[in-house]
Amino acid sequence: MLDLKRQTLLIIAPHPDDEVLGCGAFIKRIKDENGKVYVLFLTVGDTKDFSKKGISFGKDREREMKAVAKFLKFDNYYLAFKGNNYHLRLDILGQKLLMDVIERDCPVAIEKVKPTIVAFPYPFSYNQDHRLAAAATHACLRSAPRKDKHFVPIVLSYEEPSDGWTLHNQPELNFFVDVKEKDITAKQKAMQMYQSQNRTNNNPRSIQILKNLSLLRGSQIGEKYAEAFYAHRIII
Repeated sequence: MLDLKRQTLLIIAPHPDDEVLGCGAFIKRIKDENGKVYVLFLTVGDTKDFSKKGISFGKDREREMKAVAKFLKFDNYYLAFKGNNYHLRLDILGQKLLMDVIERDCPVAIEKVKPTIVAFPYPFSYNQDHRLAAAATHACLRSAPRKDKHFVPIVLSYEEPSDGWTLHNQPELNFFVDVKEKDITAKQKAMQMYQSQNRTNNNPRSIQILKNLSLLRGSQIGEKYAEAFYAHRIII
């Protein structure tokens, strides 16, 4: 069992809300154990969608992001590429620029916060920003002599309810975080705070689906609730 008091979690979130969808309850658990949580948001902008408004605005999502960061008590966070020139267009930046930001060139970079756990999106998402974020972060976490760069012993990809829609075979979930009702409640409340992204009924972004998924993952480990991840590396 991991001692969460000793953990520093860095989440790479392509967009504001990904950190909640994938890690919301894990964040709550770590903070309750006096661990540290940092989030690197890569981009946000205006997006046409299938909500009642038909669009979400970057300025609203930034405001929601700040509220969620305060509610979940992030130790720090940073938004790297702001605006419509980058949002849903991370592929035009290329992997090298993303790697520079993730590794060194921002206040919550790996070399700045020296995390013990890094979590990034599934590499086979239908969303191009997620795929680029995963590829760049994975490359940043390559093995190297520990005297040369910070080594992260636990490397995870987090699950989002919509990740089942993919052209690739899904990696088998092999890392589970046992969470409690209060952790799931906090995750649901944080998702509700992303008002522009929260949906109802059977939409994968609905708070009911988030709870249902946590019940399913909990049943797979003999607990009531869990969040599930794919572990690329675990060293203890």
